[in-house]
Amino acid sequence: MKNKIFPSWLQRRFALIFLLSLLSATLTGCQIFASKVSREYHDGIPSNAHLAMLPFINHTEVPDEEAVQLRRILQVQLASVGVTNTTVYKRPETITTPSYISDIYELEQAQLWAKSKKITLSILGEVLEWQYDEQNRFSTALQLKIIHIASGEVIWSINGFSEGRPGEAAYDVSRKLITDLVAAMPVQTPK
Repeated sequence: MKNKIFPSWLQRRFALIFLLSLLSATLTGCQIFASKVSREYHDGIPSNAHLAMLPFINHTEVPDEEAVQLRRILQVQLASVGVTNTTVYKRPETITTPSYISDIYELEQAQLWAKSKKITLSILGEVLEWQYDEQNRFSTALQLKIIHIASGEVIWSINGFSEGRPGEAAYDVSRKLITDLVAAMPVQTPK
């Protein structure tokens, strides 16, 4: 039986408009929810924010002592731009995990630790490349992220690559790169 008041082409058009408006309302609601945290940090990371410094995630083979050194460099560079309230997560010695999941497990434990300490933001580094070439030039690629711990939303993120001169130490090349990455971080001083 055909509807004589509304022809079928009008019914299809109405259904399409209804579905599009419903989809639009849903996406708008999601955008407002997801951007609530982003709006809070729109002007930058407050310099007095308490940051949990999480372990670096190694996507390559970085010696443990050099990974610790990266966190120390990061902490010093954060202080140089005014972010001085950082707490470094220290891995408990009693926890042992298989090597293929150790970074993921440690990151998960560090986030739980930060939540228990009522810390709002965390800074996380990832080592994407760490190598020497045939001319003994060290190169590294790093990523830094600031994450809102409760929501898991990334507030700020940056990637960088650096290559040293032949014979230049990994420490010096990494320090220069971290200095540049942190200098790009939007930091706001409290009013």
